[in-house]
Amino acid sequence: MITMENPTRDRVQTKKGSRVKAVGLGTVIAIALVAVGAVPRITSYREALAATNDAPVTHPVVTVIHAQKGEPTSQLILPGNVEPLYTANLFARVDGYVDRRNVDIGTKVSAGQVLAVISSPEIDQQLSQAKATLAQSQAALLQSRAGLEQAKANAELARITKERDLPLGEQHAISQQIVDSAVQTHNARVADVAAANANIAAAEAAVVANQANVARLQQMQGFEHIVAPFDGVITQRNIERGDLVSAAAPTGGKPLFSIAQSDTLRVYVDVPQSEAVNIRDGQNAVIQVSERLGRSYSGTVTRNASALNDAARTMRTEVQVANSDASLLPGMYAQVHFTLSQQHASLVIPTSSLVVDGAGMHVVTVNSQHNLHFIPVTIGKDMGKEIEVLAGLNGEESLVASPSDVLSEGQHVEVR
Repeated sequence: MITMENPTRDRVQTKKGSRVKAVGLGTVIAIALVAVGAVPRITSYREALAATNDAPVTHPVVTVIHAQKGEPTSQLILPGNVEPLYTANLFARVDGYVDRRNVDIGTKVSAGQVLAVISSPEIDQQLSQAKATLAQSQAALLQSRAGLEQAKANAELARITKERDLPLGEQHAISQQIVDSAVQTHNARVADVAAANANIAAAEAAVVANQANVARLQQMQGFEHIVAPFDGVITQRNIERGDLVSAAAPTGGKPLFSIAQSDTLRVYVDVPQSEAVNIRDGQNAVIQVSERLGRSYSGTVTRNASALNDAARTMRTEVQVANSDASLLPGMYAQVHFTLSQQHASLVIPTSSLVVDGAGMHVVTVNSQHNLHFIPVTIGKDMGKEIEVLAGLNGEESLVASPSDVLSEGQHVEVR
């Protein structure tokens, strides 16, 4: 029996085999592509892991320093105001007109030198009248003294008459009326002497009063000359010849002249409480002004307030400096340098080593095992890049030069 093959079935099987081959080939290609992309990633991960495993440390790296001993002396620099040793505003003491002006701004004057002359006719007339009144009172005094002498003579005559008539009256040689008249006359003459003495006392008092009035007006007349109270320089001049001036001007007007003595100057500084106890009278100081670069002036502490200002907690201190060459001008701003002796042993560290936070002020130290330890400190003077440590360190500690915020107590670090 002959078997016949089915051609349709053969074609179906052939197509099915081709499809299986295609699917298998696609799978192989996909796997190959995934492998190609994954290999670099795996390689990079292994290299990063190897680098991490090969790293020597993973701790913070810090630089350490040591505190330095403070100097036996320190410099205190404070701002100061330069003022003249003496200054005065000169006002008129009499009413009148400026008759003459002898000086101007910048004129150097000597004590007693006439700066201006004021014409005051009223004062001159009052003085003339006072002198005339004084002369009258002096004449009245002379007249009173003459009257006293006359009263004394009359009293002496009355006494002699009384002493003569009393015995005669006892002997009834004269009438009693004559005796009584002699007694009354003597009493009257004695009273006249007492009155004359009283008149002399009044006349003398009048003379004294008139002399005082003349002296007052002479002094007022002297105020017509405006004179320099001390050697100095005229810093203001507010009058000109012919100006009307008044003795009431000091209550609100400008002075005629202002004068300053600048051969010696005062420099006022306000010393803070922390250094006030180290400033003493007679101590030397160095004054510098920016307008005189490279030049220093030697001064001396002459006095201080011996008390602190309640608001600023500073002590006003005066330093005097010679200025014979007039190179310093009143009103300048100056820097005053004081050299102070250290009253205590101190250490100095860079300002960058100090940590200030909510816990206060402290430094970070590194022990022999390279572990961190925070130590509270008490600071003194701030010198800019450096700061004084008064307590908390002994100078042997290794300090972190610039501690960061990420450091913590007991943390292990690498020191370089």
